[in-house]
Amino acid sequence: MGLVSGTGLAELGHEVRIVDIDPERVKRLNDGVLPIYEPALEDLIRRNERAGRLNFASEVGEHFADAEVFFICVGTPTGNGGSADVGAVFAAADAIAGVATKPALVAVKSTVPVGTCDEVDRRVADAKVALEVVSNPEFLKEGAAVADFFSPDRIVVGANSEAAGRLLRELYAPLQLSGERVLVTDRRSSELIKYASNAMLAMRVSFMNELSRLCHATGADIHAVRLGVGADTRIGRRFLYAGPGYGGSCFPKDVQALIHLGQSHGIPMRLAEATHLANDDQRHFVGELVLGALGDPKDKVVALWGLAFKPETDDVRHSPALTIAKMLLDRGVRVAAHDPEAGENFTRAISHEGLRVVDRDYDAATNADALVLLTEWRSYRAPNFSEIRRRMRGDLVVDARNVWRPAEVQRARLRYLGVGVNPDAIHGSNG
Repeated sequence: MGLVSGTGLAELGHEVRIVDIDPERVKRLNDGVLPIYEPALEDLIRRNERAGRLNFASEVGEHFADAEVFFICVGTPTGNGGSADVGAVFAAADAIAGVATKPALVAVKSTVPVGTCDEVDRRVADAKVALEVVSNPEFLKEGAAVADFFSPDRIVVGANSEAAGRLLRELYAPLQLSGERVLVTDRRSSELIKYASNAMLAMRVSFMNELSRLCHATGADIHAVRLGVGADTRIGRRFLYAGPGYGGSCFPKDVQALIHLGQSHGIPMRLAEATHLANDDQRHFVGELVLGALGDPKDKVVALWGLAFKPETDDVRHSPALTIAKMLLDRGVRVAAHDPEAGENFTRAISHEGLRVVDRDYDAATNADALVLLTEWRSYRAPNFSEIRRRMRGDLVVDARNVWRPAEVQRARLRYLGVGVNPDAIHGSNG
């Protein structure tokens, strides 16, 4: 969030310093080593560094102490009972209050519970200069964060004064050229908008995943159901794809935080609770689907394609691949895995003698009894199934993202198994 937002603001012409409390991370950034993989980000950073608009440091420093806006972009991990841990937000606010030398905005980009900006307000009240706190949540998708920054659906600003809203409008003005994108509201509504947005998207995913299990049980085809449901303009087709469950740093954390927020105010968030449970169920459903089709797990090898929770990122946090790999390993199945970017992070997350992460995708399938697609990277979308069949010991292909055409898989003398897909349905394709 901070790296993309700060770099994006520099690209808009602003002078930006990105501050991190980890000196080693700052050193690596200054040495040209990015801590994350995000398409197009590295070139953008280098261009703005050369232009003198962007730099990295472990402290604000004298020149930036008179900044007009301080953005708080720290993590808010899941704490006790599912609540969001906002300790880092408060620590950042305290630091800003100690260094600011002229009146400024403190913009909270972190995803925080309703009322957090009020507490930040109280923490900066004793600063030497007047600091006004605003809510400015981010809506950047991992894997498409740079594109999202420059072409946002909306820019939400929660402010208590017209002056604060006006300043952020000016800051984001270059993103407004094609139309109005800034929504100015009160701070509490702004904070809730972020949670509501993520929970709503997670609900759509989980509902389609539940329908995929129903399709599996009844013989219906999830592709046909998706097209029929999505054709309703009140619903639309986005986020209606069945798969192994959602993951990442946002949906799991934010759904739980919304549940906890509701509980703290005596308002049960039943749909959010069901969404969380359905997501856990889906991961285990896909794992059992693989194990059931595999048969006796003794001496079996399963190849996994895709370890990141989604394409175009190296993030494995809450990735369905973690759950499914552990299920296989716990049953004595050996796992050979590949991911274009996330292999190193995956091996750090799972240390098991039965797990092997390889550098080339087809090498994972060599001598495997089954191939399971878990992340729909572009490089996996049109594989050579004949080559896969030649390399594999077995013939099972599990398409947990429903991106392959069953007929193409079957022509290579492979068994196709999708998530809620009926290969014999008249629809018979991805649409």
